[in-house]
Amino acid sequence: MKKLFSEKQQEWISGFFAGANTRLLNQAETQVDSNLRPITVLYGTQTGNCESIGEEVVELAAEYGLSANLVGMADIELEELANIERLFIICSTYGEGEMPDSAQLLWQAASNVTELDLTKLNFSVLSLGDSSYDLFCEAGIKWDNRLAELGANRVVDRVDCDVDFDNDAEAWMKAALDGIKETGSAPVAGSATVKPSAKKKSKYNRKNPFPSKLLTNTTITGENSSKQIKHFEFCLKGSGLTYEAGDALNVVPKNDPKLVDLLLNELALSDDSNLREELTNTYDIKVPSPAFLQTVSEQSADEELTRMLENNDKEALNDYLWGRDIIDFIIDFKVSFSSTELISVLKKLQARAYSISSSSKKHGDEVHLTISSVRYKSQGREHQGVASCYLADRVSGDDEVLVYFSPNSAFRVPEDSNAPIIMVGPGTGIAPFRAFLEEREETQAKGDNWLFFGDRTEKDDLIYREELQAWQKSGLLSKLDLAFSRDQEQKIYVQTRMQEKGAELFEWLERGGYFYICGDATYMAKDVDTTLHNIIREHGNMDESAAVNYVDNLKKTKRYVRDVY
Repeated sequence: MKKLFSEKQQEWISGFFAGANTRLLNQAETQVDSNLRPITVLYGTQTGNCESIGEEVVELAAEYGLSANLVGMADIELEELANIERLFIICSTYGEGEMPDSAQLLWQAASNVTELDLTKLNFSVLSLGDSSYDLFCEAGIKWDNRLAELGANRVVDRVDCDVDFDNDAEAWMKAALDGIKETGSAPVAGSATVKPSAKKKSKYNRKNPFPSKLLTNTTITGENSSKQIKHFEFCLKGSGLTYEAGDALNVVPKNDPKLVDLLLNELALSDDSNLREELTNTYDIKVPSPAFLQTVSEQSADEELTRMLENNDKEALNDYLWGRDIIDFIIDFKVSFSSTELISVLKKLQARAYSISSSSKKHGDEVHLTISSVRYKSQGREHQGVASCYLADRVSGDDEVLVYFSPNSAFRVPEDSNAPIIMVGPGTGIAPFRAFLEEREETQAKGDNWLFFGDRTEKDDLIYREELQAWQKSGLLSKLDLAFSRDQEQKIYVQTRMQEKGAELFEWLERGGYFYICGDATYMAKDVDTTLHNIIREHGNMDESAAVNYVDNLKKTKRYVRDVY
């Protein structure tokens, strides 16, 4: 399953004491020099990228006389910020300008607070986003503005990063550490702060992906299915890489050589080996960048495209771009580029993040993915997903696939092995829940497990059928509710099954159950969320406000988490 994008192998905050607003790091192992000034690195992430950058800040901080503590936005109360002197915020933007799930409650508190004095707080913000979406980096912009409104002192200007964020993030990191190191009070002798010890890291990461062999490539949908879903298994032997159920694996794709040929032919560019290599491995030749669209507009003088760009009509532009790639524009508008001009208007080819569908406790040096191959016809041409079809069609034999992990520390099986879990994952959204069930099986967890799964038809789309049946038989899968929308006249979805079992679902929540969603964020996850609120209101005998508070408490205690795209 693909995740937007984007986004640890260290154990950070493992618990908090109830009561006062002062948090203490638990399981800390190593004291640091008391002459280092403490700084809090607060991150909000959907795919793990912000957390990974935060880890880099922590590692670098001591060189600037600072001792950094990395804290997720879900693990801190707003009032605690008043007692902090140095703060970095690293936050991604999710969807159309929204806060990532892990940041929503803290942001809600920050938005509504009327009396909070942050005049002693010094801060800087790093914002991650995707310029192809509306409200680019909006979440980080909101945090930057709100902290200043509450009296905090911005020591280094916010940096907004696009999907190719490495260089900008590194530059911000060094400038922000240098700018904040002398702010606030000096450390008090003998009052050493604490910092968790880091696990030994593999040399393979986002900047240095691991060349993995693809061990298995199997189609797991039926021959009459409307889609092709593949099960992939990758070898990690010798990498030193580890992962947890709930994490994501990033695949560094290559463009289809046939697409590269078509692009070169349409632009009448010479088949230069360096250019071909760049168009295959380095640059995105499918999604039109703003610079590309601007150049097409200038060359073609097309009134409709020019109007949308000049008026910044993003809704109309998004509709217009749907199903079109760079080659469609070159064919339709008869525009021309030299090789240098073309490279200058292309964005870098990005890794694709997929939810892991295996437990390392069961599979050792393997990691599994469950991916739907993206194939569609548009503008008179056949189109394919860059990464999904790269894996499905073009990786074979001794080919190596470059991969690296993104942690998702918020999306985990409960530490309490007796806690019941409810998993809602239609289609490829089942991926992390296959990993969860394997994890619960390997650890002999006693908690009940309930899966809601759905797709179009049971005959062709019930993926992992044999495994699910075996888990039902063994008792690991306590309940399995299936929803196939095209097997009857009335369409049935996972939220339909949830509503039907509402009383029992609420009872599971009441006895400490955890609620998970994985899959489409635009429709499915919103419908499931609405259904969950309705179930709680009806079966908990609550009004709407009480039901909202109930769900907010589930989120706050990390018993309602999502892995959506």
